[in-house]
Amino acid sequence: MTESRAAARQSGFTLLEMIVVLVLVAFITTLLMQGMFYVAQVNDRFLRQGEGRQVRELAFGWFSDAVSHLAAPVNADTSARFRGDSRSFEGVTTLAADRRAGIPVPFAYRIEADAQEKSSSAEFIYVRMAQGSRWPLMKLPGDARFQYQDAHGGWHEDWPPEPALADRLPEAVALSSTEGSLFVLASVLTPRLGLNLDDR
Repeated sequence: MTESRAAARQSGFTLLEMIVVLVLVAFITTLLMQGMFYVAQVNDRFLRQGEGRQVRELAFGWFSDAVSHLAAPVNADTSARFRGDSRSFEGVTTLAADRRAGIPVPFAYRIEADAQEKSSSAEFIYVRMAQGSRWPLMKLPGDARFQYQDAHGGWHEDWPPEPALADRLPEAVALSSTEGSLFVLASVLTPRLGLNLDDR
């Protein structure tokens, strides 16, 4: 009879052993859940940064494409003249973000203070002039500005810097900010002065 009691005792866990096992399982489960939660947070943060980088590359790509394919006005057409200041510019491009390449389209880029945020940030906005619509592309530092390079390499806050250059395009347009260490340079690749077919 004592042998049967000893065998019965050895075949199962005691109450203390069961409590220890349950505490260990709960501890391991808690650690695993915290680890999974941490990995999910890191993954979410990584995806958000990737999306932000993608939007940034797309917006600056559109900016560079539009500037590199600016079209100079023909026969002093004042409606097609390129004009700009430190917070906006407008002109005609043959490579707009919303059209097929080669079709001249009036467009504008603007940097406007963000009214919704109290911080010093600004909105980078693409304006479709023909449709009268605005596409807010991304946030920029509040001190972001445009600058225009002339044929001699000088930088100007306004274009044209003098009336004699009214029908000419700048050599390049820069989007810069000292606050956010931002500098995007877009060179104009098209002829800087509009020519008629008779001017050959």
